[in-house]
Amino acid sequence: MSMRIVFDGVKLSFGDKIIFDGLTTEFESGRATAIVGANGAGKSTLLKLAGRFLEPDDGTVKAFDGDKELLRAEYRKRIAALAPTMNLYDRLTASENLKFFAGLRDAAIDDIDGLFARVGLTVGDGKKYVGEYSTGMKQRLKLAIVLAVDADVWLLDEPGANLDEAGRSMVLSEIARAVGEKKLILLATNDPIEAEAAENVLRL
Repeated sequence: MSMRIVFDGVKLSFGDKIIFDGLTTEFESGRATAIVGANGAGKSTLLKLAGRFLEPDDGTVKAFDGDKELLRAEYRKRIAALAPTMNLYDRLTASENLKFFAGLRDAAIDDIDGLFARVGLTVGDGKKYVGEYSTGMKQRLKLAIVLAVDADVWLLDEPGANLDEAGRSMVLSEIARAVGEKKLILLATNDPIEAEAAENVLRL
């Protein structure tokens, strides 16, 4: 498995605001790339383009497995995303949320307790309704969902948001582990520690 995401001459505008004008770049497996820039520079938008959740006005965004170009539907099955806009279900427990989102991708979870432990949640936390969760606990649960899906491409938008120092260290550890497993990691961040931990930095 050798994934690549290739941007070629990408142009995108929202109304009169130009977000990208001829962006050409490439991302590959086994690397974490930090996308950095001021608020409104297009960090989250770049992740949406990379995931084919959004299409450019001009130019192309293509994904490859080796030399094979992946169709959009096939590629989307290879992606896991974490974003502030990701909605969890407050009236389901954390375990039920995890099973639900993993089930959407036909991902079997052999050890839910172990998965929670990796992100700093407990067995008791898994039985709580997500509506009782703090913002930091919700962020940990979102990462647990990413881990459960075990996708080839991770699109992480501010992954350390709302986490304490231990939580941010855990995120960096999981990113490093994923890179070692040859996953392709893109993270939009303004956290200098997260940016420094990435092998590559793309400044917008």
